[in-house]
Amino acid sequence: MLETTGNTMIHRMGIRRKTRAIRNCIHVALACGALAACGGAVEEGPVLGADVISIDSMSAFGRLDRAAVAFPHDTHWTAVAAQSQDCETCHMRMESGYLSQNFLRLASNDEETVMQTYHDNCIACHDSTAAAGRSSGPVTCGECHSVRPAWVTERTEMGFDASLHHRHGEALGDRCELCHHEYNEQTEEIYYAEGEETTCRYCHLSVPEPGDVATSLSVASHKACIGCHLDLPDAGPTECAGCHDAARQSQIQVVESPDRLDRGQPDFVLLRANNLDSSKINTVPFSHVGHEGFNNTCRVCHHQSMTRCADCHTLRGSEESQGVTLEHAMHALNTERSCLGCHEAEKSELGCVGCHSQMRHGEVSERSCTVCHAGPTPDRVVAVENRYRSLDQFRLSARESRLSFSDADIPESITIGVLSEKYEPVEFPHRQIIDRLQQHIDDSRIATHFHGGADAMCQGCHHHTPVGVLPPLCESCHGEPFDETELHEPGLLGAYHRQCLGCHQTMEIEEPQDCEGCHALRPSQTGGQ
Repeated sequence: MLETTGNTMIHRMGIRRKTRAIRNCIHVALACGALAACGGAVEEGPVLGADVISIDSMSAFGRLDRAAVAFPHDTHWTAVAAQSQDCETCHMRMESGYLSQNFLRLASNDEETVMQTYHDNCIACHDSTAAAGRSSGPVTCGECHSVRPAWVTERTEMGFDASLHHRHGEALGDRCELCHHEYNEQTEEIYYAEGEETTCRYCHLSVPEPGDVATSLSVASHKACIGCHLDLPDAGPTECAGCHDAARQSQIQVVESPDRLDRGQPDFVLLRANNLDSSKINTVPFSHVGHEGFNNTCRVCHHQSMTRCADCHTLRGSEESQGVTLEHAMHALNTERSCLGCHEAEKSELGCVGCHSQMRHGEVSERSCTVCHAGPTPDRVVAVENRYRSLDQFRLSARESRLSFSDADIPESITIGVLSEKYEPVEFPHRQIIDRLQQHIDDSRIATHFHGGADAMCQGCHHHTPVGVLPPLCESCHGEPFDETELHEPGLLGAYHRQCLGCHQTMEIEEPQDCEGCHALRPSQTGGQ
C-alpha cells in the first residue's frame, strides 16, 4: 500500500495524539524478560528471525566504525506490549499521522545526535532493567556491535498480489485514493490520479536514486501499511513476522477468484513496435485478459511502468530500457520477464518436461515464429486492427491442427528388439503413451496453442525427422556402437535409455525401477531352456 495525503490520513486516524515526551530511560525495560536473548549465550548459534532488523543508521554519514546492530524488533515489541505500552514508546508520530520508522526521532540530521539517541536510550533501558533484577539486553559496545550477532535475519519478501488487492479493496470500499497517488513536482504535493494507478514499486525504489523525492519501498510500505493496520482494528499484522515470516505468509487467506486489476486495459491487443515503418515482421495477437489469469500481479510483465512494452523497449533500445531492445525483451530465454523466457519456464511442468527436457534449450520448430507473429503486417495494422477482438480469430482451423495421417495409423504397441541378446524384446505401449501425453496437452492452454498441429507431439520422440505414418527408425541416426565423431548423437543403446528413462525421471514416473521392469530376461539368462 502507498501512503495517502496528510489530510486524508489524519481524517482516517482521528485526532492525532501528541508526541510523548522522550525520556532517556524508556520503560521498555519493564518487560525485558523477553529480551534475555539479546545478550544471551551465543554458543548454540545465532537465533534466526523474520523480525531481525539491521540498525545501520550511521551509514548515512559515512563508513561505519563498528558493525551494524542486529535488532530483534518483535521481541522488543512483545516486551513493550506486555507493559500496556504501544509503538510510540520508541517511534514518534509525524505531522501526517504516520509513525516515523526512525527510533525516537523524526529525521537523522547529524551524526552525533543519531548516535547519542541510540546510546542514551537503549543502554539506559537495559541498565534500568538489570537494576530491577530482570533479564536484560547488552550494555557494552561489543555486545551490540558484533560481527557475529546473536540474532540473524530470516526475512521473506512480502508482495501485494491480486488476492491481497481484492481483500483490501473490499475492506476499504474500493477507495483507491487511500493507497494510490502521484507526485506533482510543481506543487510538491501528492494527489490521486484516477485511471493512472500503478504499483508502489514504480516510484518507491528499493534504493532511491540521488535526488528522488519518493522514499524507499521499505519506508513507504511500512509507514503506510502498518499505519493503517494500527488505526483499523484487526486490519492486518503490525509485527514483522506477520508479513515476513514464511510460515505466517503461507497462512494468509487467498481469494481463489479475485477481482480483475482493472485499469481500463484491453482484453486483446496486437503487439507491435512503435515505429511501424521500421518493423518488418507481422504483429503478434495477444490475449491480455488471458495472461492476467496466469499471473497474480501486473509486475510480471509491466516491470517498469504500466505503459506498452514498446514505449521503453524500442527496436534499437533506449535509455529507459537500459538498451534492451524490443526483440530481446520478447525473446530472451534467460529471464521469465520475456515472452519466450516465460514460455520456456512452463516447459518444466510435469506434463511437458518429459519431451521438452530431451530437446535443446530454446529449440523451436520451423513454424514457431508464425504461431506468434500471426497478425497483420505493420503497414496494414492501423487500418485493420479494429476487426480483431480475440485470439480465437487467429487459432489454427480444425483442418490445420489435425494429424497429417489417419488416427488408425498410430500403432497400439511397438516391439523393440535390437538392444541386447540378454533380454526379451520390449513391448512399447505406444498408444497408451500417446493418449497420456495428449491428455497433458489438452489440459494446458499454452500447449494447445503453441503445439499447433497434433503432429508436434510425435516429435517429442521422433525428433529431427519428418512426421508421418512410417518415421525413420532410431538406428537411422543412432548407430551401434557409438560414433565418437558425432558427439551430439549417442549410440543406439544410449539413445533409447536416455530418451525413455529421461522422460520417466523428469515426469516423476515411478515405474520401471530396474532393468527387468522393461526387459524380461531370456530363459537362457534365468537358467531355463
